[in-house]
Amino acid sequence: MKPPGRARCRAFCITRATRATVPELRRFAVHTARRWAIGKDPYDTLALVVSELVTNVVLHSGSPDVALLITFDGVDLSVEVTDNGRWLEHDAGAPTLEHRASFGRGLELVRAYTSWCTVLATAAGTRVTAGIPDMEQDASRVEVREHSGSARFGQFLGYR
Repeated sequence: MKPPGRARCRAFCITRATRATVPELRRFAVHTARRWAIGKDPYDTLALVVSELVTNVVLHSGSPDVALLITFDGVDLSVEVTDNGRWLEHDAGAPTLEHRASFGRGLELVRAYTSWCTVLATAAGTRVTAGIPDMEQDASRVEVREHSGSARFGQFLGYR
């Protein structure tokens, strides 16, 4: 619940989905959260969540663009990453043990460091939203909600 008198803060960025985008959006997110003067120290968690979600778009979606929305209501900080791509198929051969040890853990990490995570995959793209826990709450409880449906990518971009 939002405390009385606290305005909702939002920051939105849409950019090309390239490898260089990952550190750029990570810096954007942390700089924005610091500008909002969030009382707790969520910056490392925020950087990790943004890095993992944007990396997933760059490596796996085939989307030309990635959109990042950060919201803070005075208590809760949320991160939403959206693309308009489709999951890219990789080589049919089984990945090596070394490859599996290095990749494929992005959403697991996001779920481990957030209080909730939703994944909405549609024909129009994917939207992943995650909530960074209030540092005073028990962060060991992780609620995972995954959805599949017919939401349109353009609905998300309406926040601009």
